[in-house]
Amino acid sequence: MSGIIGGTVDGNALPRLLGQLHHEEWFETERFAHGPFGLGFHHHGDRDPAGHTSWDGGSRFGVVNGAVSNRDELSLSDRELIEGVLDRPDEVLPELEGSFAIAAVDAAERRVVLAQDKIGTRQCYYATDDGLVFGSEVSALLDELDEVRIDRQGVSDMLLMGHMWGDRTLVERVSALRPASYLEYADGEASVRRYWKPDYEAAEPGLPYLRELKRRFQRSMDRVSTTLDGEAGLWLSGGLDSRMTAAELQRNAVRDDSFDLRTYTYDANPPGENVEPARDVAATLGVPNELVELSAETFAPRFEEVIDLTDGMVRWNTTKNLAAVFNVADPPGVIMEGLEGTLVGHHLGRHHFTDCASPVESMYRSEAVNDVGTVREVLTASVDPLDSFRAETAFTDETTKAGKILDAHFQNYFSRMAHASNQVPRARVGTRVTYADGDLLEHAAKLPLQYRMGTVPFTDNSIPYGTTKPKFWLLQELHPELAEIRYERTGLPPKYPWPVQVAGFLGSTALARLRARATYGGRGLIDEWYRENDALRAKIDDLIDSACDRELFDGDRLRELQAAHHLGEGNHIDVIAPVTTLESWFRRHVDDRTTKPEPSARATLD
Repeated sequence: MSGIIGGTVDGNALPRLLGQLHHEEWFETERFAHGPFGLGFHHHGDRDPAGHTSWDGGSRFGVVNGAVSNRDELSLSDRELIEGVLDRPDEVLPELEGSFAIAAVDAAERRVVLAQDKIGTRQCYYATDDGLVFGSEVSALLDELDEVRIDRQGVSDMLLMGHMWGDRTLVERVSALRPASYLEYADGEASVRRYWKPDYEAAEPGLPYLRELKRRFQRSMDRVSTTLDGEAGLWLSGGLDSRMTAAELQRNAVRDDSFDLRTYTYDANPPGENVEPARDVAATLGVPNELVELSAETFAPRFEEVIDLTDGMVRWNTTKNLAAVFNVADPPGVIMEGLEGTLVGHHLGRHHFTDCASPVESMYRSEAVNDVGTVREVLTASVDPLDSFRAETAFTDETTKAGKILDAHFQNYFSRMAHASNQVPRARVGTRVTYADGDLLEHAAKLPLQYRMGTVPFTDNSIPYGTTKPKFWLLQELHPELAEIRYERTGLPPKYPWPVQVAGFLGSTALARLRARATYGGRGLIDEWYRENDALRAKIDDLIDSACDRELFDGDRLRELQAAHHLGEGNHIDVIAPVTTLESWFRRHVDDRTTKPEPSARATLD
């Protein structure tokens, strides 16, 4: 994937460090070094010309891994952008929109600024054991540590959620740079500062809020479209998020004639429901649509690779869909995903605010895929699975319960889960996050409570309505013709009223469960793959065998869950997937690293 690496690393050591990053033979590589500081950059070159920026001014240099989507509005040259981040980060960074990580170095002043965009779409990690080293992959930094030690709270996070939380990684003393934050290294000391935060006070529901949501969504799409050139792709499902995004991208493509839009569909989430409506959406918009294979047969050979690309910090069963990028024939320079439904009320539902006594409980109810009891049964380490949620509650400076819940969500959900798997497609294509725009995020942070996902009364919040009002309103306003096409979640065209859509979701989901089909909240496609595909099953079972011998895990309990899954007595992939993700990454990157190699790549500042 495209990525950066650098810090107090001299020019002689830089090639070796760059060699630790994932690299395809067609990637282009740039190196910058001056005195004891170095910076390396792999990118997609002419395949995605707007997806990278670099500037070299001698002792001052820097790169943008990604695209600043409002550069035209700001009229920033490459030099002005890099030097602005160096000299005035608190002033310049809040003005930048888009999906990016920026690294800027002033070697003469022995200073580095490393910055994340506002929603944390480009992973960046750092360590300060002896100077500074940073990079897009945790595994690339491990040789620079005095000692590599597994972070047991991070292991707990994986078992509890299937991803990470806070600034934690799987290795002690390697931290993730948070969204809307920058690290400044000066005078031999590192500090992290947050440069932007939305206002979380809920707006009044009604047309003024919805109309402003539409305006800001369209502006975000206009901005990201300025970073596209040639052919651009979009994953298109039968849902509403991707069809709204497709409509706006095509509007820009036709208006500016700067790129051609292509769409891609895989048959999943759940299978059998997406292909037909996606084709109808593409036909209505007049854009090509390609069916991309997604199967256990195509995923199994990529199994270890997708784990490595995400540094073992996203359970592999949530990366399977994006791994379909490897099956796209002749891919365009960029392939994107649609609007994240969480911004318009999915994921954080009403009950996470009204029925939870504390932010810790709210995070647990919204994020955990396994309960605390299950984590404690499987994990032998003496850690409290809820401590990561407690730490995030303490981290925020918000004073209300709702504010703390929302701030933890914006600081974590997108960067540590939704975007963490984007490193998989970036191994082959450029990516954009179409909603990485502060104006849109600011408005979404004020989403009225009644626009969030509700649940069926008297079900203890266990049965969601399946969809939210703003999505239907937006689609009907943006492109009424697309509201005539069946919505895969409800089985109905979105032109029908929202209560009818809720009934459709509940009815179609119940019917699918009665037919024993993979569906929302029920048995998953991966459950079936693990039971039925010999190649994937062999890989997973081998990892379970070695995990049972690792002191981190209770081998007897893992064997019980494995046996029950194979016998069809339960679906336990939510435990098996994180455990095997961890085991694969530890075997390949941690087990043979115990001490720092000599000589160190780190430069001295004496």
